[in-house]
Amino acid sequence: MQKPFNQFIMKKTISYYLIAFLTIFASCSTSDDINSNDEENGHPTSTSYWPHAIGNKWNFKNINDPNDSFVHHLYKTINYEGKTYFQVEFLNAPENTESTDGVREDNGIFYELHGASSQMGVNISAGTIKSINTNLSVGEEWTDHVTLTVSGNASGTITHTNKGKIIEKVASLTLNGKTYQNILKIELIKNINNSINGSSFTIKYEDWLAKGIGPVYRKTTYNYGENNEVEEYQLTSYSLT
Repeated sequence: MQKPFNQFIMKKTISYYLIAFLTIFASCSTSDDINSNDEENGHPTSTSYWPHAIGNKWNFKNINDPNDSFVHHLYKTINYEGKTYFQVEFLNAPENTESTDGVREDNGIFYELHGASSQMGVNISAGTIKSINTNLSVGEEWTDHVTLTVSGNASGTITHTNKGKIIEKVASLTLNGKTYQNILKIELIKNINNSINGSSFTIKYEDWLAKGIGPVYRKTTYNYGENNEVEEYQLTSYSLT
């Protein structure tokens, strides 16, 4: 599970190229021996619900499969229209493959960059879409969409629609024996429509974000027509620059 926001990218059931088609250590503090996200215990003082900086890493484990784990690593940045977006290191990506996708935060609002790409004669334009709004109150929603143009050996559009909602705000939460403070529970439903072949599918993210740390839990439901798959991961450790 390494998902962009798109943010994380699913590491087992969607291939690298499909994700590319869809989207998107110095002085570290760690969570190995601390149990709350306050400054006294060595945690970052960031007010962000998902701190973005080069070198930040979050280690996750599948709660239903202890052998399934991964690292969500922000390893470099990319510029688009004068804005800096952070990129996630792909797992099992083909050698010398460069992603054009990224994520940035602007005053509590997160945006996905679906960067321009060209493969096998098919060109896809770039665009951005709002993925999370942490400034809203419980029960409030946000919606955004972006349409990417396909040209070359294929012609049409790919439309992403994000619909999110603040589900709950919790003072504290304990996972794996670690207690996290200031939890924001959100839901994001992403729908992708491809005009070329008329296909569409939906991904539902249910995230728990700890202020100053980032994601501590995610449940993802992938819906492909009549088929669906569910994955649940929780944070085991992290390091922030």
